[in-house]
Amino acid sequence: MKAIVDIFSGFLGSGKTMLIKKLLNENAYGKNTVIIENEFGEVSIDGAILKESNLKIKEINAGCICCQVSGDFGDSVLEVMRKYEPENIIIEPSGVAKLSEILKILEQIKFIDKIQIRNIFTLIDVNNYNIYLENFKEFYLDQIENANKIVISRTQLVDKRTVDEVNLSLQRLNRNAIIFSDSWNNLKKEDFMKKLKINENVKKLNLSNKSNIKAFRKEFKRNHNADELFESYPIHIDKFISTKELEHKFRFISNNNKYGNIIRAKGIIKDKSGLYYQFDYVPNEFKIREIKWSNKKVISIIGSELNKKELLNLFN
Repeated sequence: MKAIVDIFSGFLGSGKTMLIKKLLNENAYGKNTVIIENEFGEVSIDGAILKESNLKIKEINAGCICCQVSGDFGDSVLEVMRKYEPENIIIEPSGVAKLSEILKILEQIKFIDKIQIRNIFTLIDVNNYNIYLENFKEFYLDQIENANKIVISRTQLVDKRTVDEVNLSLQRLNRNAIIFSDSWNNLKKEDFMKKLKINENVKKLNLSNKSNIKAFRKEFKRNHNADELFESYPIHIDKFISTKELEHKFRFISNNNKYGNIIRAKGIIKDKSGLYYQFDYVPNEFKIREIKWSNKKVISIIGSELNKKELLNLFN
């Protein structure tokens, strides 16, 4: 029997891991499910979060599965099939992975009788849609155009007009995908897993960039690898940090150019009381939540032209 594969794609910080957790909590997948998790960088944060689900997790770090570790990715899928014989495989690529390249790997002849691709999700951060589309178009469009389901995240942070504008823009870019634009609180597993329909009533729309975020524009040639444009910097934390102190540091970073172009940060810290917290940062948003326990205290920062010396001084 073929394993059913669901792919959760989306740019850095779009909410892929949180959607997977939501679906797992709603029992959208059975116990015989394996997660293949890829992070761009040397340390795994999302893998640690997903381990709370008690499912089997195969982690691929230190590169993007669609470029320099593509061989590892294909081998990992085959290893998972041999070792666990799963009914379902959840694949969460790095936020800078090209979805077209992942699909190309999974369509190789060696997978034909082993897997069946069902859902190809791409998550879109409504808050940063315009800035990412303008400045990281090569990666962003690839993820949008190759999805069969597009999930808009952070809709609770903006007004309905903004959500509708992004929705219509996405319809223009991918006419065949189901687009979920409602709040996740109103959506259940049955909604996300429903069969595909073709979008209708596609309208023309010109979007203006309303973001105050510093632009990270690059001169794009085609066929970039992620490591040509982005870098990841892990900072291992030796001291206790309070949640307020951490939030203050990222607020300072967002208003200061000397640290480089930071488009994503995540990590796990421990405060003086012994509590562990997992945090996420994208431009315009900082979120933190308490977790039960962790064997690591680390901050992973992703961006371009990172000033590693200044970042290290800031956090240690």
